[in-house]
Amino acid sequence: MSYNTKNYTEQGGDKTVIGGTLEIQEGASVTGLPSPELAAATASALGGVIAAEKGAGDTVEAKIGNDNKLYVPTYPEVPTVPVASNQSSSSAADLSALVDDFNALLTKLKTAGLMESDPVMNV
Repeated sequence: MSYNTKNYTEQGGDKTVIGGTLEIQEGASVTGLPSPELAAATASALGGVIAAEKGAGDTVEAKIGNDNKLYVPTYPEVPTVPVASNQSSSSAADLSALVDDFNALLTKLKTAGLMESDPVMNV
């Protein structure tokens, strides 16, 4: 009588053949396997991570969560640029009126925070 099996260890124990299903149950571990480098993905080859190469201005770290998802910190809100009040086009007929229109524009830029205020003079 002979007995055939899909899973067996050869005489001497140097080689185990798995011809069926190998089930590793929770809590078990496997040791001695090499841990290959995770190749980067390219347009023509699959790999572990698909991402552009780090640039000089890139500073955000990415992290892997316990759920195997990739996480990056949220970017800070982009500050809004203040908008100055509208300054009508000048229709000045003389230099004095043009100076008044120009000074009105400067005041609106300073009020909106787009230009530093005039320094305070100590008298």
